[in-house]
Amino acid sequence: MIILGIVGSPAGGKSTAAKYLAGLGAEWINADLIARDCLADVDVLAQLVERFGEAILLPATAPESTRTVDRAKIADLVFGEDEQKRNNLRYLESIVHPPTRRRILERIEQSAETGKPVALLDVPLLFESRWDLACDAIWCVHASLENRLDRIENRRWDRSELERREKCQLAIETKCRLSDHVMWNDSTLEALHENLHRQWLKLAKMNQWSGKLRPDPAGDGHKKHCLSD
Repeated sequence: MIILGIVGSPAGGKSTAAKYLAGLGAEWINADLIARDCLADVDVLAQLVERFGEAILLPATAPESTRTVDRAKIADLVFGEDEQKRNNLRYLESIVHPPTRRRILERIEQSAETGKPVALLDVPLLFESRWDLACDAIWCVHASLENRLDRIENRRWDRSELERREKCQLAIETKCRLSDHVMWNDSTLEALHENLHRQWLKLAKMNQWSGKLRPDPAGDGHKKHCLSD
């Protein structure tokens, strides 16, 4: 099985690409969705309430129902330039990242056990969190700022929200440099699909992955071991 990492710029088309690859047979491991599930964990919820108070919870939908986290309020508490918000973000990550990591590893193992040809690792901070070391290959999906600004209208973002998200991630130029293949998504959806399909066929020919090393794109001479089986 090949572990394929996918990264990109905000509103660049990464999720669209991941959805298409899942349709080709990849097991799409979406770290964002896994992290959301972890926020509903009883222990995680208790620690967040202890830190931030019950104001971060959504109203109960029924008298006996369990209240859940209001992710918009959490975002307001952890994203920003001031030191308090940075400390809040570090605290949130210290609670949510460990169970998220365990569940991602479980999904990778399940993908191998069920005979999936590719485990698609969709982690927003893939390089920063060192998940790149688990990947046999990494693809980056990017688009021009003009096209991304057009697309964010459907998400009800404004330019400041796009810029905020960019600041929370590794620079797209660095992501492109560290990736094995960069896909520009400035044309039609059909063109993106064709590009993805061509690269998918190349992956299908890679049948001798075990024990291979992927050179470090940073060029410092270090090698990254591929965790395929």
